[in-house]
Amino acid sequence: MEPGLRRCWTEIVTADDYDAHMASIGQAQAAAELTGRLIELASLAAGSRITIAGAGTGQMFDLLDPAVFRPYRLTCADLNPVFLARLGSRVAARGLDAEIVMDDIEETALKPEPGLLLAALLLEHIDQRRGVEAFAGLRPRACGIIFQENPPGMTAAVTPGRRLLPSIARAVEVGHAQLVPSEDLVQTMAARGYVCRERAVREVADGKRLIGLLFVTCP
Repeated sequence: MEPGLRRCWTEIVTADDYDAHMASIGQAQAAAELTGRLIELASLAAGSRITIAGAGTGQMFDLLDPAVFRPYRLTCADLNPVFLARLGSRVAARGLDAEIVMDDIEETALKPEPGLLLAALLLEHIDQRRGVEAFAGLRPRACGIIFQENPPGMTAAVTPGRRLLPSIARAVEVGHAQLVPSEDLVQTMAARGYVCRERAVREVADGKRLIGLLFVTCP
């Protein structure tokens, strides 16, 4: 992760502003829906472990029926302890149990071999090559990756001209997220032994889409 983005996600962006911003552009709702869909598509056995990397504030736990998660053992990880504290409160409020750990996915210490590794809007903010290497290195049975796709001609991760909450506006000045090229991601994961089996899409604000890809180990 480049230093500016690390500052954004550990010092600048507040949990309140992040939650409000993501809800206002529809990405919180879309990411939650895609998370639920990827879990369904993964067809996990009850008791399987789901690891969520870059879990942030856990906003999706407010937006999904907790029954989606209840059959599984949850691990939620992020590098921001303030975000993780909010996530923990949300998990508890929904009657769920989860292992909550602080972790930098680029130098991860997460337990290997989860049934499903999930990462929503994470690769945009880290070194994408190292991120994919970390995902594959954890040897999940399946890997669900959610990322943003812009309309033609828009290259910035945050829509130019959109009115932003204070900490989000400051973060845009300090760090610069990089969009995930879909075909590159599919090819890179394939080179590490994972084939894209399923694809789901949700429309969000400003002509953007969130894409959810489910990767499974190559036969």
